[in-house]
Amino acid sequence: MDQDLIKINSNNPGKTVTIMAGVHGNETAGLKAVKTIIPDLKIDNGLVNFVFGNPRAIVAGVRQIEMNLNRAFCPDSELTVEQKQSYERVRALELMKILDQSDALLDLHSSATLGSPAFAICEEHSFDLASQLPVEIISNGWDKLEPGGTDYYLNCQNKVAVCLECGHHEDQKAQAVAMRSISIFLAHHGIITKSTVELDLRSKKFVTMTSLYKTKTNFKPITNFSDFQNLEKGQVIGHDGDKSVLCEKDNQLIVFCRERKLPNEEAFLLGTLVID
Repeated sequence: MDQDLIKINSNNPGKTVTIMAGVHGNETAGLKAVKTIIPDLKIDNGLVNFVFGNPRAIVAGVRQIEMNLNRAFCPDSELTVEQKQSYERVRALELMKILDQSDALLDLHSSATLGSPAFAICEEHSFDLASQLPVEIISNGWDKLEPGGTDYYLNCQNKVAVCLECGHHEDQKAQAVAMRSISIFLAHHGIITKSTVELDLRSKKFVTMTSLYKTKTNFKPITNFSDFQNLEKGQVIGHDGDKSVLCEKDNQLIVFCRERKLPNEEAFLLGTLVID
């Protein structure tokens, strides 16, 4: 990769925004979208930073090198000695300087789950933007359960930040979601003309994430759960060592359920649908 930061400056007054892809190096939908858009992008106002989050992981085609970069945007006191010395932590400190100068962030991700819906991760102050994006679900509550992400870092500064899950890594629809979302994000912040962009004004489902399960020894799901699949109380989710892991409440939505081989790893999250 020749550059991990590409700046496009209108040379007119306006906001500074950052669009990031490749925080996880194997999440290709956002990377493809950014590389497609950059060559022909013309902006009217402000400045856009296009950032390739984890260059070493992108080149290697892996999620991470030493730690999850999306847990590295936090104070030193919340990291282990090994994490503080990791490549990803050093990279996060570099990226924080860019984010400190940004008014808003769109961080593009994709999922290993086949058929995963496009959804937004953000807190309430970013709902206005998220409601315009081509997603089925807007989810919040992640900062409390999984602090240290790029959006977490911007949220701590009360800036607009959306982490966008575009769909499955290799799904062409996921790349299309990412490209359309970039245009909507830029229009929302006055970087390009709003009249040239079609917003997604479908009604959204709002989900609040309420719990994160971490492994005691190791974890194997009982099946391949779809993201936001509904679970009922008493339903077996998987096995942690020789113990069954059960859903403890009715009407829980499961997200990012993965096999894990080590203790204290993030195995899945649960959330609830918000009913008006």
